[in-house]
Amino acid sequence: MEISENALIKGIKRFETPSGKIIRGIGDDGAVVDVEEGSYVFVQDAMTEHIHFEFSFMDGYDIGRKALYINISDILAMGALPLYFMVTIGIPAKMSYKTIQRIYRGMRRAAREFNVSLLGGDTTEAKTDFFIDVSMVGKVVTKYYLGRNRAEKGDLIGVTGVLGESAYGLSLLREGRTGKGLMRFINRYRAPKPPYAVWKELVKHDITTSMMDVSDGLIIDLEKMMTESKKGARVNLDEIPMPRLLRKERKESLALAGGEDYQFLFTFLPDRRETITTITKMGFPISIIGEVVTGKGVRLFEKGKEKKVIQKGYEHFGGTV
Repeated sequence: MEISENALIKGIKRFETPSGKIIRGIGDDGAVVDVEEGSYVFVQDAMTEHIHFEFSFMDGYDIGRKALYINISDILAMGALPLYFMVTIGIPAKMSYKTIQRIYRGMRRAAREFNVSLLGGDTTEAKTDFFIDVSMVGKVVTKYYLGRNRAEKGDLIGVTGVLGESAYGLSLLREGRTGKGLMRFINRYRAPKPPYAVWKELVKHDITTSMMDVSDGLIIDLEKMMTESKKGARVNLDEIPMPRLLRKERKESLALAGGEDYQFLFTFLPDRRETITTITKMGFPISIIGEVVTGKGVRLFEKGKEKKVIQKGYEHFGGTV
């Protein structure tokens, strides 16, 4: 990179967000913040070049936004509002200062959308590939945290939005297809903004018993939830929301196992179904895709018949399973 570390940090300081509760932010050995009494959620998620993204598919601005969105998604999934974040970046010699600025501009855009403030972080040299690691804190605003371990037998399973858009967008980039009507999928891959408006409706009406975001794939993430809750799940393939193109091209597996949707997967009591229907009619996309049962794992059904699950999603250190 063409500038010194001190000059880089000075440049990064421009992206700091002033706040009355931040006593000391970027520029010291640590940040100092006044916090209110309550429960807080702490998350950390990293993105590495050639593992989570390619600069040929995303520019620095996209990478910065996405790095923040995926952490905000985790905070929201726990029933909390994001407050502050810190960033560590590993910079290879080949990377320009202009690219670093684009990354921080992307993060600032996402930070402003969710009213979250940058406190600082670290910069370090990387030998070959760039990486970005974000840690974030949020305050729980629900009656109790919305973790993965609260699903009960008889609960219904819901999911927000449409699944498979991001994975389909990545496949289009790999194939070099960017024609008419396809950019919505590519944009979803590049900037998977969590469905904040739907989340606020779910929280306002106190609907969910457990929640997580869909990051590695619907089936594998639902398995994680059921494992934590010591339950099983029945899922109806016919009810899973996915783009028509996926069904037309017989790529339904992208909605089941593609990952990086960053939609919210949740469970709720059956007597809340009417409220879900009302919210959906108001324009907030929610689909009821199954139910929680006794047992283990996730069983998939199509038109009433059990269907073998071939792909579940992305397994870190093991690839797609």
